[in-house]
Amino acid sequence: MAKLEMKLENIRKNFGGIQALKGVDFELQRGEVHALLGENGAGKSTLIKIITGVHEANDGKIFVRDEEVEIRTPKDARKKGIAAIYQELSLIESLTVAENIYLGNEPTKGLMGVCDRKTLYANSQAYLDKFGIDINPRAMVSDLGMGQKRIVEIVKALAVDSQILLLDEPTTGMSKVEVETLFKIMKNLKENKVTMIYISHYLEEVFKICDRATVLRDGEKIDTFVMKEVSQTQLIKSMIGREIRSQRSRESKDLSGKAVMLELRAYKTDCMQAPVSLSVKKSEILGVTGIVGAGKSELAHSLFGHARAESGEILIQGKVVTLSSTRDAKQYRIALVPEDRKKEGLFLEDSVANNMIISSIEKIENGLGLLDQKKKNQLSEKMGESLKVNPLQVNMPVKNLSGGNQQKVVVAKWLMSDPEIIMMDEPTRGIDVGAKTEIYDLIRGLSQNDKSVIVMSSEFEELIDLCDRILVLRKGEVVGQLLPEEVTNEKLLSLSLGG
Repeated sequence: MAKLEMKLENIRKNFGGIQALKGVDFELQRGEVHALLGENGAGKSTLIKIITGVHEANDGKIFVRDEEVEIRTPKDARKKGIAAIYQELSLIESLTVAENIYLGNEPTKGLMGVCDRKTLYANSQAYLDKFGIDINPRAMVSDLGMGQKRIVEIVKALAVDSQILLLDEPTTGMSKVEVETLFKIMKNLKENKVTMIYISHYLEEVFKICDRATVLRDGEKIDTFVMKEVSQTQLIKSMIGREIRSQRSRESKDLSGKAVMLELRAYKTDCMQAPVSLSVKKSEILGVTGIVGAGKSELAHSLFGHARAESGEILIQGKVVTLSSTRDAKQYRIALVPEDRKKEGLFLEDSVANNMIISSIEKIENGLGLLDQKKKNQLSEKMGESLKVNPLQVNMPVKNLSGGNQQKVVVAKWLMSDPEIIMMDEPTRGIDVGAKTEIYDLIRGLSQNDKSVIVMSSEFEELIDLCDRILVLRKGEVVGQLLPEEVTNEKLLSLSLGG
């Protein structure tokens, strides 16, 4: 029987009146990769923060290598060999790989304790070689790809003798080649008895790299599965407590009588690689896809007034307009739900209500030009209820919501301004399968209410399920258009790659 590296018993955590964890048990075997799964808001982040000392549990016990321990701070966790690699990297771009690996723990020499750079690079190379990592320790971190940076974060944790690694969405922003490299290194780590907790919304990754998976739902442990003995359908049902219905509908929508809301005629801005021509009608859901670097986000930001026009025309309901600022876009009733909701869409420290009304402050001003707090809360609660934001406490900081619920707040912010054209850039990135279903329902609802929706996404299945048309970008140019009755994953991939 495998030895236990970590064991959690009856872990409970409350935030005010909210029970985030309700007596969770969790076991981690030495040398395994163990997935932690659940919808956004299931309790995964809270459990991870307790393991790493960011939060302290209200009740329960933690055992590391059969010893009961108290983990009240991140320092306590580090002393027990626990380290987390989060989506937001902590590397310093202006330093080398080796300098980042030993940052704060640099080998020294002489009475003055100056950094022993020869030993620094030699030790770094030894760690890289031990785990089969082909990265030059003298390379600047700024010159590395996302996948390599993530791997350097892992080596940095190993260099301080971490035996338990928590990997939070580690493949975010990685290419397929980088993902394969990461998995190869993780297998090497397993052989060296390093134990890993793996958090991902990509179930295909979980089946590929993980030995077991524990599912949380509503703050409770539902079950632990051996990956070789469970199906994807079983996992999803366990995560959400119900069957996920198929989103796919292959009947083309009749848009023949609908007006063209937005049209681009060889339009190009200073952030776009090439001119683009496209149109979108009232009630239409238009998909835009392509591989990383194809220009999806650049197109979205150009249409939202974030770039300077260089050539071509943009027409709103048949009228040539200029979009040189967000104010212009808002005037023409265009909204953008950005890809990076935390950096571009939300004020994380501010309340749910303040985030929702920020683009529509004029709606809640009283006769003196001051904010009507009662009206603000009423409007926010009404919008939150319609979008099923959970928990709906409009005065709580938005940072306390799960990723899926944060995304709903960003959507709410722009729906408050009553837009006619809504762009969503990677609308379901980083959110769980249940929350995705709700976002899909929201997009369909907008279409049914005569809104024009443009969905920029690299998730082919998402676009196939949702869209009335799909445009494919490659190096900034539209290289193909597919209708529901003809679209397949293979065709989208072929157009995206130039096949």
